[in-house]
Amino acid sequence: DKDEIVIFFLRGNDDLQETKAKNAIGAVELEDVSEEDLEKIGLIPGFIGPFELKVKYIIDEDLKWAKNLICGANEIDYHLIGCDLSNLEAKFADIAAIKKGDRCSKCSGELIFKKGIEVAHIFQLGTRYSSPLEAKFLDKNGKQKPFVMGTYGIGVSRLVAAIIEQNHDEKGCIWPKSVAPFLVDIVVSNIKDVDQIEFAKTLYDNLLNKNVEVVLDDRDERFGFKMRDFELIGFPYAIIIGKTLSDGVVEFVDRKTLQKVKIKKEEIIDLILDKIS
Repeated sequence: DKDEIVIFFLRGNDDLQETKAKNAIGAVELEDVSEEDLEKIGLIPGFIGPFELKVKYIIDEDLKWAKNLICGANEIDYHLIGCDLSNLEAKFADIAAIKKGDRCSKCSGELIFKKGIEVAHIFQLGTRYSSPLEAKFLDKNGKQKPFVMGTYGIGVSRLVAAIIEQNHDEKGCIWPKSVAPFLVDIVVSNIKDVDQIEFAKTLYDNLLNKNVEVVLDDRDERFGFKMRDFELIGFPYAIIIGKTLSDGVVEFVDRKTLQKVKIKKEEIIDLILDKIS
């Protein structure tokens, strides 16, 4: 409930991590101090150091055992050299922003950065809500205690983004079978061909009866347009009903490899069932 000037000391090539800094001093928010306010308490910007400092300050824990440091002398145009901060009666805390190449304090492994996506989260609520609501239970000694609460959530739309990010090529998505909206895309090459349409509809119904998640693309569009949609959307498999149907043959396409295989129309259902099993 009060404003207070706090000085944070870090290595010259480090940046202050604001959330860590707020946690270190129990602050709600941080503001940069103006040069005018610093001068009012006898501090000179650019020459501030931890020795004989009269205001509250925090030192990054990475500096606790560092030797031969250079820091401000709290006097204009002067710095101290060869400094050792380990003997200062100061609070040391982790306040620096991490950066590529930093070393782990436990194993000395090198820190690397990779892009990620938050698909879920867990929050520890503690007794923040149970205490005011007097939500209590009896412990093993028969005493009333507030419930310790937690909450979690999964971002379904984020999961979709994460799945596609890991399963795609230059043509589009490649849905894993376990999460694909449909497993099979039946593509009719020529919807004006009665035989193609009738066989496609029969195949569609038979696959549904086998509990196969299937979509029938009988749009009045060019064949190439429909195949590009198949590649873009990325259903695991496609069955092409085309000119070869007159010879009793259809084409099976694996979206991941884009490999096409001609197969007898009587065998296509067994092939699909084998692929999705």
